[in-house]
Amino acid sequence: MTAPKRRPNNVIADSPRTLECVEVYLPKTLEHLSELYNYLRSKLKPRGAGPDSQTIDGFSMYEVDGAFAGERIYQERTLVIRMLFLRADGDDERSIHRKIETLGREIASTVAIAEEQLWICHYPQGVVIFRPRGAS
Repeated sequence: MTAPKRRPNNVIADSPRTLECVEVYLPKTLEHLSELYNYLRSKLKPRGAGPDSQTIDGFSMYEVDGAFAGERIYQERTLVIRMLFLRADGDDERSIHRKIETLGREIASTVAIAEEQLWICHYPQGVVIFRPRGAS
């Protein structure tokens, strides 16, 4: 069943907000998938669920093929985990950096324990959220 079509005047847009996009790069192995999903799912909380500085607003996982230089050249399938969180009013660059560092340390110490390196990229972005008029 398809969703009912809405006329443009039945949709409202929130004010633009800043969204933090963080990507973590890990070798794709079966041993990582279950723990990683459980870790990410535990960080996903409804908005307003309390002041947990490590809460994320969403995540997705996809894979890419590539090569990376470490102690040797690694040519392997890589799992990319994209985590999103809306910047809170009181967040500054230092608090965002601490949040990313804490997420990285937690993933490195609970999921990717045996990995030589864990790479994290951070892309601050703008987002406008659209919703049907009358939705909360």
